[in-house]
Amino acid sequence: MAIDIVITQRSLFKKPLTEADLSPAGLRIGHWNQAGVLDPGPAADGRVLCDPAQPGRGCFLQAVPGEKGRAALRQTLPCTPRDLEIFYGLVKHICQVWETVRFTQDGEECRLSDIPRLKEGQRKGCEGFLKAMAERWQADGEGVLTGAVYPIYIEPEAIQRLKGGDLDFFQTYLTEKQTGDWYYAKPNFFRNQNGVDILGLYAITEEVPSILPLEPFVPPLYSIMLQGFSLTAEQVTDWRVSLNRVWEENGETKADTLDYLSFEKFAQKVRLDQCPRYDAKHVIVQVDDLSEVLS
Repeated sequence: MAIDIVITQRSLFKKPLTEADLSPAGLRIGHWNQAGVLDPGPAADGRVLCDPAQPGRGCFLQAVPGEKGRAALRQTLPCTPRDLEIFYGLVKHICQVWETVRFTQDGEECRLSDIPRLKEGQRKGCEGFLKAMAERWQADGEGVLTGAVYPIYIEPEAIQRLKGGDLDFFQTYLTEKQTGDWYYAKPNFFRNQNGVDILGLYAITEEVPSILPLEPFVPPLYSIMLQGFSLTAEQVTDWRVSLNRVWEENGETKADTLDYLSFEKFAQKVRLDQCPRYDAKHVIVQVDDLSEVLS
């Protein structure tokens, strides 16, 4: 479920959107990579925007600098109250730049004066969507949610709270999960020269706190973010972790891969099962001296 809004510039002398119009001050700008993690900078066709202090689920703005005709915005549901503020704030801003009071929401023409009503209706709708989603997660025994910054595998106790449709808790929960200074260690996949065996590789950098799964797996979002991608964990014949070191030398940043360990051996070395929990499937691991792991 999502809210889809389209804004069309109809004036005779059309004004192009600028980078400043598409990136209002105070918002975090990026694009989602194949794992659903927010990477810096816009993509070729648009950008993800969110509040860095309360990331929520983020919204997608499909437009590039210089656009004169049409801008599209999408807000995934259920979302947080802060998401709705940002989403409709962007709608209002672009309408004002293009000197129009009209836009279409889900194919229906609306006016700027309708925004308070639309926003309140979406908030109530989000409560119901959240309840239904949480009930489905509980029935399935697992739930994954795309956030603005990270995908989150919901813990059972959080699912229980979300079944009540509490949007304030939802916002607090997403804020807690997405405002830490962490690296999300997503797997990359490589096919062996024999054309059959597949390597799944995570990367860990010395002194960098990283979100890493307790057990390696193929994220379900890959099949959504990458067209034509279909891979199961059973097809991956080897899971490894690359150990990396980054340092400065003569004012330049240097990097080196020290070695590769099997995921199982790395997990044993750093006592992965004793690291602080991030979500239902991940922990936060930090290795301050990779030499100890390699010894």
